[in-house]
Amino acid sequence: MTKIKRITPTDFRGQYMSEMSADFAVLKTPVQLHNIEKTSGFIKVPTPLHRPEYNFIVHITGGSAKQQVDANLVSIKENEILFVRQGNVTSLKEVSPDATGHIILFEDQTLNQLLSKQELIKLFSANIVIHLSQETSTWLTSLFGLLSIEIYYPNPNLGVCYSLLQAGFQKIFASSKELNKSMSRSAEITFNFKELVYKYYLNHKTILFYAGELSVSENYLHRCIKETIGESPKEWINKVSILQSQLLLQDLTKSIAEVAFELNYGDPSYFGRLFKKITGITPSEYRTAFMQDLSE
Repeated sequence: MTKIKRITPTDFRGQYMSEMSADFAVLKTPVQLHNIEKTSGFIKVPTPLHRPEYNFIVHITGGSAKQQVDANLVSIKENEILFVRQGNVTSLKEVSPDATGHIILFEDQTLNQLLSKQELIKLFSANIVIHLSQETSTWLTSLFGLLSIEIYYPNPNLGVCYSLLQAGFQKIFASSKELNKSMSRSAEITFNFKELVYKYYLNHKTILFYAGELSVSENYLHRCIKETIGESPKEWINKVSILQSQLLLQDLTKSIAEVAFELNYGDPSYFGRLFKKITGITPSEYRTAFMQDLSE
């Protein structure tokens, strides 16, 4: 069985930046930083849907960008910051010609060293765009400038990199009312549920399985998920599966039926109906649109 393609931090440059200047070193550090103004001209937009094996931040200081995160199209404007969790299906859809700011990529291991579990949940539970004050945005720009200098040294000091990144996180938490709200039990359950679905969606599509993993009842899980994301657990499981199917459909050597079977849908016609219900188009129409994008 072919696994869904995942993109690592070191893949990012090769996959989505073409003909990079020799000034841009290939970074091998667990934390990576790209200046949007300098690199946006090299990024082929829109990027194909992919499932990154890293977390990342998009900090916009001027202009705007649009990022697909799972099924949502998110707009990021001046003095705003978006956090995207490892495991999300994502695509950079648009970058305005005047866009400035930074993209910071970091692995899960790094994140776990820098944030408590509660901070982690608050930051990534809703993939929210956080609006920053001009003062905070300017402060972060200065900090990311220092981080960029350290990262691009021939032998970067990872301790310094982590300390700078942690300072950035603390500044964001201190200046955001949204992130300073007390965390509800529902938010914690939802975060853990989403993490489990990204891990097990291929073989486990029942609410019972996830309720068991979380040691809660099916009814309680349903209430928590509905309260926090406005969808039922089953709707979310199906949505994740269909988003993953879009990645598989990009492999033109597979038939639609083969994609359905790989995702453990025994009936390809049911898979087709579910795909259309969630995306608004059929798998065939999605594949046709993808092929047109490739030819442009």
